[in-house]
This record gives sequence, structure tokens and C-alpha cells, in this order.
Amino acid sequence: MILVSAWVAIAFGTLGAVLEVLRNWPDWQWWPFWVVDYVAAGLLIVGGVLALRRRGERVLAAGWGFACAMFWMSFFSHLGGLREAVEVSAREQRLTLIIGVMFAVTACGLLLTLLGRSRRP
Repeated sequence: MILVSAWVAIAFGTLGAVLEVLRNWPDWQWWPFWVVDYVAAGLLIVGGVLALRRRGERVLAAGWGFACAMFWMSFFSHLGGLREAVEVSAREQRLTLIIGVMFAVTACGLLLTLLGRSRRP
């Protein structure tokens, strides 16, 4: 399970970093709102690479946990905005759905890492 989690973390972290650039280019938000995404991506990529070398399961778990918490906040913040809005654009609905899927991936990655780690000798 660790190996699956590690490969998914590398792909997810890389894709997340690229999508963050595409989403914000050329009008970047205030830096605390986007740096956190690169921290999550970095933890996932480094943790994934180290876990593949059988040395970084804790970093991988930390990366998944950090990303999961980040997407939890983002998903429920967007969902709350949808619930309070009088008129909701299709773009905002699509973005909320994408963030929800990403939140689910991070939760599964964290679970895979923690379950795989507990079964190692």
C-alpha cells in the first residue's frame, strides 16, 4: 500500500503544482494563499520519492495529512460559498467538485500510507 501511495503522491504533487501555476497565472493571489499549495506538493513529492526508497514513510504521511487538511478547508469553504450564494456559476460548481475529488484523493492517500505503515515488519 505504501508503494501505491508513494506513486500517487508523486503524481498528485506534480499535477497540483502545475495546476496551481495555471490557475493563478498571470494574476497571483497574496503569497500565503498559494505558497501552502507548493508546501503540500513538495511534501508529497519528497515523501513519495523517499517512501519508494523505503526511508520516507513519515514524510509521506505528513504530506498526505497536510494536503488533506488543506483540501478539507478549501472544499468546505467553497461548499459553504455555494450554499450561501443566490446565483452560482457553473465554473464555481466545477471548481468545488474538483476540490472535493482532490480532498478524497488526499484522504485515501493518507489512509493507504497509515495502513501500509502499520503492517510493515
